This record gives sequence, structure tokens and C-alpha cells, in this order.
Amino acid sequence: MERVSVNEMMQLHEHFRDSLLIDKFDPQLEYWQKRRLEKSQSENREDAMVWNVFRTLNQINRRLWVDELFYKAFQSEFSHVTEQIQIKLWKTIRPPKSLPVNEGKADIDIIIESDTFVWFIEAKYKSDITLDSDYQSKRDEIIRHIDVGTNYAKKRDYYFSLLILDRYNSPIGFRKVNEYRTSEELVRELLPHRLELPFPKGISVLHWKEVHSLLKTVYLYSKNKYERYIADQASYWLFDKIQDDN
Repeated sequence: MERVSVNEMMQLHEHFRDSLLIDKFDPQLEYWQKRRLEKSQSENREDAMVWNVFRTLNQINRRLWVDELFYKAFQSEFSHVTEQIQIKLWKTIRPPKSLPVNEGKADIDIIIESDTFVWFIEAKYKSDITLDSDYQSKRDEIIRHIDVGTNYAKKRDYYFSLLILDRYNSPIGFRKVNEYRTSEELVRELLPHRLELPFPKGISVLHWKEVHSLLKTVYLYSKNKYERYIADQASYWLFDKIQDDN
């Protein structure tokens, strides 16, 4: 990827901060953005969407949204306790030690987890997944997330979702998710170094419009004024981004 100048990086950072609705002066942003500034414009928009939506959800009672988001993703009931659920953004996770090459850490957009489960979410807007890492041509973003995520989860249930605008903007990711979701044999074939791979409990595609619907539900049913306010704010902001595609 073409490198950008220091001034361009600072301008990108300020533009990113200006696009935030919530916690825009959180000191963690400085660290995250220093690591992530050399990216495409689309990826910076994805970061703003991840921050505005999931930092908002992080301040809302888990019982109002976790079960519904999980059902939208996997069409099954959420079987874990909602208390003590944590949300982490852009956490770096090491690959399994059994991986025969030095691939480096994976940067996970969204992690929703507790003592009993781990849910990795890779967020895309008007972009698609990468089909290979720097080291292994068959390790696309999704198979790498499955590898890193199942290792990170250890004995906890592991789930993976690709969050996209639509199939048109992320056709490869959409296809790969469905291939892996329906073929445990293929996943194991692509991860030969994982001799005792615990297959994910769920692999799915999730759409931003479904997340938008979730925010509207929080606005309608929360009895907390602050929760209603931030959910409404994020909902309108996200709606504009979704409509931009039309």
C-alpha cells in the first residue's frame, strides 16, 4: 500500500475523529490510529462505523441487544449469560504457535466475549476481504480469523461473523463465509497445523442494516433516557451511511 506523509496521516486522524459520535477524545484512539492510519478511505469509514456503533452498544444494557444481534447473525437463540460480556475493538491476537510461518498478529475489529464464549466480527463497508496474507496464499482474512479465534477462545465457544453492507460490495467475503459455514472438512483442510481444531459454533454474514434495526429496537424499548439518546444518534448516523450506497 502506498505510504502517506505525516501531514496526511494527521489530517486523516482528525477527519476520523470528526466523524465520531461518542467518546471521540478517548486516549485509546491515539494508539489505535497510529497503528491503523495507512489505509484506504473505505477502511477509515469502516473504523468510524465500528467505533460509533459498538462503542454506543457498549454503553447500553447487554440484555437489550446481545440476544437479538446474535439471533440476526446465526438464527439461533443466545445460550450464554449476558452479564460480564465485554466488547473490545481492534485487539491484536497472536496466531497459534503451531502455525509454521511467522505471520504476525491479527487485528480483530470487534470482539464480544465472556467467560463462556468469544465472538469475532470482521467489519467491511464498501470493500471486500483480502484473499491472502503476506506469507500464505490460501490464508484469506476469514480463515485466518477462524484460526486465530479458535485458538484465542481455547475451551470457550467460538463464533465468527463478517459484517458487510451487502453482497455486491463484499462478494468474495460473502462466498467464503458460506463455503466455510457449510464445510467443516474444507476448514480443517486449510488449517492443517491445527490437529485438534475446535470447529466454530457459528460462522455467518451479518449486515449493517440489521445492526441499524437493532439500534432502533434499543431506542424503542429502553427505559433509560441516555441509552435511548445514544441509540437514536447512532441509528440516524448509520442510516445515512447505509443510504450512501444508493
